[in-house]
This record gives sequence, structure tokens and C-alpha cells, in this order.
Amino acid sequence: MPCLKHVIRAAMLAVFCVGCANAEPPEGEPTAADRITDRVDAALAENDIPGAIVLLDMDGERVTIARGLADRETGLEMETTYLLRAASVGKLHTAAVIHQLILNGELSLDMALADLVPPAFLEGVANADQATIHQLLNHTSGIPDYYDDRWFAHVNTREGNTADRTLAHIRGAPAEFPPGTRHAYSNTNYQYLALAAEAVSGQQLDTLYQQLVIEPLGLTATGYNIQFDPRDRIHGYGSEQDPEQDVYELLENNGPDGGIFTTADELADFLDAVFAEEGRLQAVGASMMSDLHDRGEGRYRALGPTYVEHPLGFTAITHGGSIAGYGTIAIRLLSHDATVIVHVNRDRPDIAGQLAREILLEALTGAAD
Repeated sequence: MPCLKHVIRAAMLAVFCVGCANAEPPEGEPTAADRITDRVDAALAENDIPGAIVLLDMDGERVTIARGLADRETGLEMETTYLLRAASVGKLHTAAVIHQLILNGELSLDMALADLVPPAFLEGVANADQATIHQLLNHTSGIPDYYDDRWFAHVNTREGNTADRTLAHIRGAPAEFPPGTRHAYSNTNYQYLALAAEAVSGQQLDTLYQQLVIEPLGLTATGYNIQFDPRDRIHGYGSEQDPEQDVYELLENNGPDGGIFTTADELADFLDAVFAEEGRLQAVGASMMSDLHDRGEGRYRALGPTYVEHPLGFTAITHGGSIAGYGTIAIRLLSHDATVIVHVNRDRPDIAGQLAREILLEALTGAAD
């Protein structure tokens, strides 16, 4: 009896291997792009989402589609080359910088934050004087999250999410728990990781992204805090105050916890470089996966991404991103050569995740509608 891995792999190739020799569907049968397009169109219509960009890559064969509108007011159609406001998915890029510095010997996982950054950044922030790089990476620091409903009231079109602003928001707030004892996602952790990286390297974070990630991988569309770049054309819709608000002008999607802009294709290239067996930054990916915090039910927090062991037998890393008006999910299988990315221009990360799971599971199991 063939092993599950081989059965799944055969199903993947049979159902979604676009452009592979002898893998063309029979005449009249839908292609992979057709299947994805149908699913995306249905999801947009059912959930009142203006548009989406979706990528599926398996064994080096890639399908990237754009559907719907990037801008309701002008009727601008979505294009695959437009920049994604990737939000928290960009934490993977920040984690890559940290792990490269670890590999270079400039940082270590057990270093204390208090030994790296000026005391002024620690003052009044619970657990900041005790947390380590390890605990910041896997969200076990217990440092309170600055990103809450009160914070959103401060989001505007003039000021970004700087360390000074975000840390001021949580000074005096209680710790979530003693460092290292539990897990609680906190955007503040990645604000602190950036400060640590800048302190030990003497470089600003945007320079570190360029030197350690963007330039080595030849990424020409990826950038940090590049709102309103000519390729940043996707308008997002929905805020706490107004579910139909066009939030394109808001400076929410910036900073080390959410300031990466990239295309779907370059995000997939980055994930391949870090998590593929022979990826150019494979050592960085291995460092991210060197410790797993068990969260139960087959889910673990690695030192950057979430790691998932699925009941069907495959394993994956994943990270989502959600800001007002935008939702993104990125999934990279470790057990197979496959990546799924979904970006929608409404604050519906649940729909982005649902779409990604449907596309991936159909690919893995060969299920048909």
C-alpha cells in the first residue's frame, strides 16, 4: 500500500500541476486557474469583497490570478503585479533579519532585550526588562500588545507605527504572564526585535531588510514602509468606524510588525528561499524552526511562523496578516513543494484563510466540486 505522502503528492500533481508534461486536463475540463478563479469569484460575491490576488505554486509550477477591483471609486481592476499590504505576514521578513543576525553571531536567542536596547524603550513596559530574543520571536514574552481597539483610534494619515508611539500606548499596562510561561501574540514583540537588530548592527531596519533579505534574493518589488509607491494601487475597505470606508490613506501598515509591501510572486519567492530544502536562505528557515512552542491540536509557534501538523499528514508554516481594509494569508508546506497566498482588500482574514485552505486541501486530496 503506498504511503500517504506519495498518495497526496500524486493527487497534487494530478489536480493542479499547471503546464506539467502529460498533466493537461482532458479537453473541456477546468484547469487549475479555472478552479481557483471560480472559488475566488464565489468568495468575493458571497462576502462583499471588492477583489483578491491568489497564488498557488506546486513543484515550481505557479498560478497567480487577480480578480475583482483594486479601487471601487475608479473601477480599477485588480492586477497580480500590485503590491500587497502584507501586514503581519511581514513579521516573517523581520524574523529572517533576526535569524540572519543570529547566524552571523551578532545576536543569540538567549540574549536579554534589556542588554541590547536603551533603557528608555523599556521603561514602564511590563516584562520588557526580562524578555529574551527567543521569547520575542515566539510570542512567549508576556509583553502586552499595543495593537488594540484603543490603538486604532490613533491610526491616521500622518504618523506611522514607530516604537516611540507604540510603546507609549502600553506603558503601565499589566503583563500577560511571566516571560516564557505561556503564549500570547503581541505585535509589540516585533517592535522590540527591530530595536535589538538596529542596536547590534548599527543599521536601520530598512537597510537590514535590503542587505539580508531583499538584495540577496533579487526581490525588486519588495520594500519596507513604501506606502503610495506607484505599484501600491490596492484600496482596502472597512474600519472599526465604517465597514465601507476606503482606508488606503491610513498609515497603519508600517513598522517592523507589519510594514512589508510585496507582490504575491515575490512573497512566494521569499518563502521558497527560506523554507524550501535547497532555498538560498534555508539556514534562516532552519533557525526559525529550531524551537517549537506547543499550542495544542497540532499547532506550534516556531521562532517566527506558526507550524502546523495537519491530520491529513502534511506539515506547513503559515502566517496571516490583518489590518483595516486588508487580509492576507501565506502557507508554505514543508512536507511538499507547495505554497498558497491569498490577499483580499477587505479586513477579512477569515475569508483569506478559508480560501487558502480550500485551494490547498483540494490540491492535496484531489477533491472536486
